[in-house]
Amino acid sequence: MFQDPQEYYQAIGQELAEVIDEPWTSVEVTAVRYDDSIDLEVVYFRPDGSEESRVRTKMLPDYFYHLAKAVSSEEKGYYHTCRFSLNSSGGFNVDFEYQD
Repeated sequence: MFQDPQEYYQAIGQELAEVIDEPWTSVEVTAVRYDDSIDLEVVYFRPDGSEESRVRTKMLPDYFYHLAKAVSSEEKGYYHTCRFSLNSSGGFNVDFEYQD
């Protein structure tokens, strides 16, 4: 996969833009990482304020799983939860929670 977290963020944003086939204003992804798997919740918001959570992704689980290595440190280890939000203009925010 990638080395730089920015490459993951770009790939995640591109996939989200490709798989959502209607107008949207923002997308929120919550990724919960386990030792050998990842659970994703993807929700996007339409211009009228309604939301949709039935999103079929292709590489998104792999991107989030391997992103953990790119943002890990010896002190923190791998993240447990990642929250990624993307708006339709391309701006994004990402937050990580690590296990104690």
